[in-house]
Amino acid sequence: MKNALWCLGFLSLLSLLYFVDGGWTHLCFLGFVPYFATYWAKDERFELNVGRAAGNAFLYAVFSGAVSIVYISLTGKTVYNWAFAFVALWAGCIIVCVLSFYYYDLTGR
Repeated sequence: MKNALWCLGFLSLLSLLYFVDGGWTHLCFLGFVPYFATYWAKDERFELNVGRAAGNAFLYAVFSGAVSIVYISLTGKTVYNWAFAFVALWAGCIIVCVLSFYYYDLTGR
């Protein structure tokens, strides 16, 4: 049985909303495109690599989330900065997870 992680690649189609309203934040959905490459992965090493990559994404979320909350709270920035921090946090988690997965997969660790 194939893994179901590759289905996350279909979320990249949401980036087409950029052409509807021109919001650049819709382009963050392109971070899901590399998940299509996981369609052919089916061994135990794949599950181990996904676990390691998810751990890296979690650490990124904890540290960058804490830094952004403290920075925005101390400087008294507007609501727009909170939205930008959320987008950067969410897109960063996806990018860190995918890049970590590829690193672990290509190095054979």
